[in-house]
Amino acid sequence: MRTSIGIALGDRYRLVRQIAVGGMGEVWEAYDESLARSVAVKVLKAEFAGDRGFLDRFRTEARNSAALSHPNIAQLFDYGEQDGSSYLVIELVVGEPLSDLLEREPVLPTRKLLPILAQTARGLHSAHEAGVVHRDVKPGNILLGRGGRVKITDFGVSLAQNQMVMTATGMVMGTAQYLSPEQAVGRAATPLSDLYSLGIIAYEALVGHRPFTGPTAVDIAVAHVNNPVPPLPATVDRALSDLVMRLLSKDPAARPQSGAELAETLDRLVPRTPPSGVPVLVTTVPERAPDPLVQPTRRNPAPPPSFPPPADRRPPARTSGHGAHVHRTDRGETGVQVGSRRFGWPLVALLLLLVGLLGAAFADRLIGASGADPGATPQVVAGPVTGQYPRDGAFDAMIPQGVRDADPHATEVKDA
Repeated sequence: MRTSIGIALGDRYRLVRQIAVGGMGEVWEAYDESLARSVAVKVLKAEFAGDRGFLDRFRTEARNSAALSHPNIAQLFDYGEQDGSSYLVIELVVGEPLSDLLEREPVLPTRKLLPILAQTARGLHSAHEAGVVHRDVKPGNILLGRGGRVKITDFGVSLAQNQMVMTATGMVMGTAQYLSPEQAVGRAATPLSDLYSLGIIAYEALVGHRPFTGPTAVDIAVAHVNNPVPPLPATVDRALSDLVMRLLSKDPAARPQSGAELAETLDRLVPRTPPSGVPVLVTTVPERAPDPLVQPTRRNPAPPPSFPPPADRRPPARTSGHGAHVHRTDRGETGVQVGSRRFGWPLVALLLLLVGLLGAAFADRLIGASGADPGATPQVVAGPVTGQYPRDGAFDAMIPQGVRDADPHATEVKDA
């Protein structure tokens, strides 16, 4: 059966556009005319139509996928055969495969990577509980959907319990770069084999390349069996590095023993990760900034001094427990500073206004007592006070200019 845009499979699923091409089939976006929704359709390649072996593999994939139901596994909707070929109708995941993300960002931040790994481990655990081993866990089969949801897809070479073996003796199924050592030597794949493959993905995303390479698939498979895993960089968190090395152990018994165990371990490495492991990008809630008009409190505040210390012996700024600290400038004003912003000037302006009113009233009394011209307009000098507090406890720094000239005892006021 030749596929093209507009063909309707089963008189229901009309092909819209081709998404990808794999080893056995083509993946298309299609429109389900019965339920009025978009779906993904995997169609057996035309050159394999009529081939009994490939048809059996498609049927096996359909049966294995139909037995699975988990938020981190792409759901199978339908299966059909037409013109000697077969097709599977699968949940359409709007997003991209992990392979595309790694192509753009070869090294992923751990806060982005670990939830992806944890969700994949949960999906694999669900499949393993149903008796299905994926056998081809790789970035291209891990889809990243909207909202950070991971979907495992392509159970084309999966193996179920009591399933008839479909590979010839010595034949290896899977992708060489992510193949477990036991698979590479021809042994049966187990759930721990899928976890090894996930460990290869973790290593690749942390370093930017896979641990084992070679000129041919056979060379790479042999490296999985014989070569030690290159150590991870020292920049990788020690606990995470130890976990990845456990996943890549040659001995399956030394690996985490289930996908659920692995997912829980990964969750503990990421703060604020919800039980579902979603979203991929874990959002950090910013701490609320302290009220700039509220002075930070101390547990054992010292009594205020009667007189401010001299300018050359001012105490250092005191840091509060909420990210704000008391700020004292070289001019003597005090305010609350958060980051690089100061909030002292509103308080200083209010203080100056009150001082001006008190000073003006006090000046009127002085003018009347000294016989100065009552019609003269007093000149008030405004600015931060740098002199001494008066002995009687009242602010007389804001004294009219004329009175200051006449009274040698007036307090000195320096311009700001």
